[in-house]
Formats: sequence, C-alpha cells, structure tokens
Amino acid sequence: MELRRFHRMTYTAPALLTCNNLTYEGRLGNISLQGALVSANEGLMVTPGDRCTVEIHPEDAEKPLLMYAEVIHSFYSMVGVKFLLTEEEEERLYLLLQGITPEPDKLKHEWEHVLHGDGQQGESSA
Repeated sequence: MELRRFHRMTYTAPALLTCNNLTYEGRLGNISLQGALVSANEGLMVTPGDRCTVEIHPEDAEKPLLMYAEVIHSFYSMVGVKFLLTEEEEERLYLLLQGITPEPDKLKHEWEHVLHGDGQQGESSA
C-alpha cells in the first residue's frame, strides 16, 4: 500500500546524517517535500523512530540546508527519513526542489494544497 503523498525527485548531493551522536557522510538519492533517501559511505547504526539531522550541501547554495528528521526505514548504508521542518526550512527546501523538479505543477500543488491547504489524508501524488 502506497502511503506517500509527495512525489520523489532524483537528486544527488553531498549530505551529512547525524544520528545517535554519530555523523555519517553520504549522498542523497532522492528527495521530496516530506523526506529523503540518504546513502551513507558506511554502515548506519540507526533504527526506525530515531531522530536525526540531515545536512544537504546543494552546489549553488551559500549555506547548507540543515533539517531535523525521523528515521522511517534503514538498511545497512541507506536510510529513508521523514523531515520535521520549521517554516523557514520548509521554504528553503521548496526553493531547492523548484530548481530540480521535472514536474513543477505537481510540486506547486503539493506545496499549496497538501502542506498548506486542506490536504486530505487520502491524497496520493505517487
């Protein structure tokens, strides 16, 4: 059963994942307004439910995007996280995604109606 409400975009950028007082270097595999898949350069010692930070280093950004997240699933060196964003982080992420999405109308719909509108739980954009 598909639970995602946000479409994923392929986006590879350097990333740091800090969880349980350990920092892992890696890369993003994909990203959405709700979360991301991070591939680390080594095995991860994380479990679903762990709180962590994800630091993304976009090539054209002056400063990295640092976001709190929750581990949803993990397997050896890969982890799927759900973002726990402040309003400012959410806006920075949206601006980043605007520059990489192949589906700008879908992204705008997710931003306006799902995140900031009446966003029905049953909607799916996958």
